[in-house]
Amino acid sequence: MSVDVPVRPAPPWRRAVGAGSTTPERLRRVTAVLVVGCLASALVSVLAGVDRTSSVQEARTTISALTADSAELYRSLADADATAASGCVSGGRGPTAVGAWCYDDVARATDRLVDAAGRLPDGGPVATIAAQLPVYTGLVETARTLNRDGLPLGQAYLGSASQLMRNTILPAADELHRTQAAELDAAHGRGVAIPFAVLLLLLATLAGIVDVSLRERRRTHRTLNVGLLAGAVALLAALAWWGVATAAANGRLDSAQRHGAAASALDDARTAVLQARSSESLALVARSAGFASDDDFTAEVDRVVGPDGASGLLAHADGGAPGAADRLTAIAVAVGDWQAAHRRVRELDDGGRYPDAVASVVTTTPGGSGAAFEHLDAALADAIGAERASFAVAADSAAEAVAGLAAGPALLALVAAAAVAAGLGRRIGEYR
Repeated sequence: MSVDVPVRPAPPWRRAVGAGSTTPERLRRVTAVLVVGCLASALVSVLAGVDRTSSVQEARTTISALTADSAELYRSLADADATAASGCVSGGRGPTAVGAWCYDDVARATDRLVDAAGRLPDGGPVATIAAQLPVYTGLVETARTLNRDGLPLGQAYLGSASQLMRNTILPAADELHRTQAAELDAAHGRGVAIPFAVLLLLLATLAGIVDVSLRERRRTHRTLNVGLLAGAVALLAALAWWGVATAAANGRLDSAQRHGAAASALDDARTAVLQARSSESLALVARSAGFASDDDFTAEVDRVVGPDGASGLLAHADGGAPGAADRLTAIAVAVGDWQAAHRRVRELDDGGRYPDAVASVVTTTPGGSGAAFEHLDAALADAIGAERASFAVAADSAAEAVAGLAAGPALLALVAAAAVAAGLGRRIGEYR
């Protein structure tokens, strides 16, 4: 009694290439399929490698530079507004450096603006800032002139300048900064994307080579085909290259993104501090009855530390740079010191000691608001510098991880194509 043993059907690709009247014809078709698979793997690997490498390089250089430029532009504009208000508080008779400092801020902002304009298309926020910045400086200069002459109309000009800065110029600068930050995130996303197309094509071609090798071994009872073995090793090496480079680059890009996000949060915190400084000065200029109030100061400081002292921008500002926790603690302490100094300013003003209140704001006498602000601003600048330096290190390391990714695996796939063709070609030649 005979028993029928079910025969497992061959894979579709094997049935397709195996159809034919002779073994050489079948082997030629198998060779063509595997070589095309290797060549396709090489092409896709080149395209994916170029895209990933360019994304990492773009995040590391152009976009990160623009992001830093836009952040510095925003900070310089906010600093100019705060400095102008501080100068007008002193009645135009304060430190002679105040006027120069304000215009130095405007000059730095202009330089950043010119650099950004050279990298970006015309129009948009850059055009808005370029058009309104001369108007702002004109209003500030008029306010300073009127203040020096003791004319109260200077307050109105300063108020108009501050409103123009806060309502038009700074929002445009913020839009530019947010756009660049979004582009940096997009470049990061492209840089860490899993290369599914490359990996699947390499795996499929490798599986085909292994399948053919095993089948030929059973058919011919030979230990191995050197060409097929070399092709399999080359494709395995290409897979390993992609896997190691992707894992290494992704980890370093994630680190760079954390540092970039922390630097952005610190940039926002520094800008909020500058706007609080401007509000503090404007409240004195207007004697708490004009275009600014103490509520503006409180709102900006709350952005930095949060109403509860733990939910503001500083809560998102630890990117893992060496010493970051200590720097953030120092910043939080400096914020508390400045708030205490600001309360003393308000007490002096409300108690009829206006000149003493002004002196506390416009000078750097120890214990005064001006000194506390300078200490806080320096602490923020130090933290921003540390996070940006750590970003640069991580981004450079990611660029090193993908070096050669566009060419190396593709060359290995080409080597595999040549090895497969040679190995099966020799097998075909045995039938002549």
